[in-house]
Amino acid sequence: MNDYPNLFKPLRVGKIILRNRIFAAPVSKYGLLPSPAEELETLAAKARGGAGLVILGSCAVDDGQSLIFKGASSLDGYKLPLYNEELSIIHQYGAKASLQLLHCGLWADVRDTGANPVGPYTFERTPGDFQGIKGIENNCIMDGRTVIGIDEAKMNQICDDYARAAVKAKKLGFDVCMLHFAHGWLPAQFLSPFFNRRTDEYGGSFENRIRFPMMIVERVREAVGPDFTLDMRISGKEWVEGGIDIEDVVNFVRRIEDKIDMVHVSSGVDKLLGPTTYVESPSLYPHLINVPFAQKVKEAVSIPVITVAGITMPDEAEKIIAEGKVDAIALGRALIADPQWPDKARTGRAKEIVPCLRCCSCYGVATDNISQGCAVNPRSGRELRLSTEITPTPKVKKVVVVGGGPAGMKAAVTAAGRGHQVTLFEKEKELGGLIRISDYDSNKIDMHNYKNYLVNQVLDSDINLKLGSEATPEMVKAMEPDEIFVAVGSEPVKPRIPGIDRANVMDILKAHYHDRELGKKVVIIGAGSSGCELALTLLKAGREVVIIEQTDEIASSGNNLYKGALEELFSREKHLTCLMETSCMEITANGVKVKNKCGSEETIAADNVVYSVGMRPLRDLAESFYGIVYDVKMVGDCMGARRINEATHEGYFAGAVV
Repeated sequence: MNDYPNLFKPLRVGKIILRNRIFAAPVSKYGLLPSPAEELETLAAKARGGAGLVILGSCAVDDGQSLIFKGASSLDGYKLPLYNEELSIIHQYGAKASLQLLHCGLWADVRDTGANPVGPYTFERTPGDFQGIKGIENNCIMDGRTVIGIDEAKMNQICDDYARAAVKAKKLGFDVCMLHFAHGWLPAQFLSPFFNRRTDEYGGSFENRIRFPMMIVERVREAVGPDFTLDMRISGKEWVEGGIDIEDVVNFVRRIEDKIDMVHVSSGVDKLLGPTTYVESPSLYPHLINVPFAQKVKEAVSIPVITVAGITMPDEAEKIIAEGKVDAIALGRALIADPQWPDKARTGRAKEIVPCLRCCSCYGVATDNISQGCAVNPRSGRELRLSTEITPTPKVKKVVVVGGGPAGMKAAVTAAGRGHQVTLFEKEKELGGLIRISDYDSNKIDMHNYKNYLVNQVLDSDINLKLGSEATPEMVKAMEPDEIFVAVGSEPVKPRIPGIDRANVMDILKAHYHDRELGKKVVIIGAGSSGCELALTLLKAGREVVIIEQTDEIASSGNNLYKGALEELFSREKHLTCLMETSCMEITANGVKVKNKCGSEETIAADNVVYSVGMRPLRDLAESFYGIVYDVKMVGDCMGARRINEATHEGYFAGAVV
């Protein structure tokens, strides 16, 4: 018996049996992968790692008006040979294969086709002329094209497109087809009152709004026959005012459950920044965010119900299945962080699972396609290029690592894994560096899981660990190392503000460690990610918070989805004030004096003041280790302000190529 009997119980879906209840969710990387060969290897890793069903995402139902992004393809397009090979790889490792069929409707990227997008009604696709719909963001395709409201003839053509694509997927050998009815794509544009502005028999009432989506399902089922497995993804909540509600979703699924074999319950709407944050939920949101919606569907239908989003570890997946809330779980980013997640859970190695940070770095839309990829898995998308870096070293070297934060730990573990003799110095009595703040903040559960993973990796490796020992250049030189990795980190920048040394003032790190000592009213100087996250923690604890920021942007270093989620959460807080383009002029015993961009001054009462204006790399300390060996490598915050992403990657590559 394994530790997760419900998670690894076979699941019958339609006419097929899946080996477990873990699905590899469809993930579109929007061009981040460098080549088809690397894409195939990334996919192979998921099937090889033990997923029961692997879903290929975002296959357009035609090559004209349904494309999700420039370069996307249908089964009739240039990617057909790649689909064939992906299907073969999934089956090679014993998983079942599913293909997600998609029509983007009014959001279709038609730049290469010359066609007009289609949708529930006709309008100009511009921010200024969007018929009253709010929340249109810069990442939308606002190109001025006319969206053509489809008539019944076009509806029938689209239904045929879905049916033809499903039949072709069946002939190719896919075990399942997923109909994508979630996230604001064409079927959802009809289901949702937010998008559906029609006044005929296809708009208005629930019965009218489901008419065209039901036509699609019926046409597909008729085409593929009764024995082919059909899946559906649907949003349990759109997170927009006037969007479809869970009661309508439940009623719709009940209407069609005799024609589909299972249903995935997600949430959110793509292309609208706030609602998109629920499609790929950042770490600011709670885990298991869609379980309540999935549970309501499961209570009403007899087909298997799957949930997705905010599931990172097997304990939580096992629990919701054991409690009967869902029948299976789908993992997207978690299988990018660690494709071996299923097999590690099944074979008693759950503590070896690399936990997803839910940072969204792997999602091109979040980072404008400039991300390095997965924050915690530097090999993701680079498996072929880095194949030699995981082989045992031909020559054992003596490696010294100075600093036990995420960069230092990753460098030490990677070098030790290749067979080198590694000594790791950490001046504190605990490993973790700056991310030890997650021990004191329940909102940082993903960071906390990753910190614990790295610490366990160090403790389980053959590393000579020296805690509570501050390394000096003389000490390291006496060890006669072959390689030195310096990861001494950074310290908070202390702004030059009168009163900064008062007893009621803390830096951001001390505030995290001692947040319970802060009073009822807190002023935070600096609206970077750290300051904003501390604000959320304090607000959750019942404090009143004022954030003072010199610029006009919060969390400027955060990616699009992180900032969107932050704005969503901030908008709900009644006891939060953000003073943008405002400077702190003085800190007093009772608060702060500030001046805004217009020159107006005011005094804000506060029990405590926290400054969070950046981190200063300990560069002088780091550079003091140069000259001991030929090639000293600096990794992490001592090089400059770093996220966990850069720290992990720098640590990995330092240890991998030594």
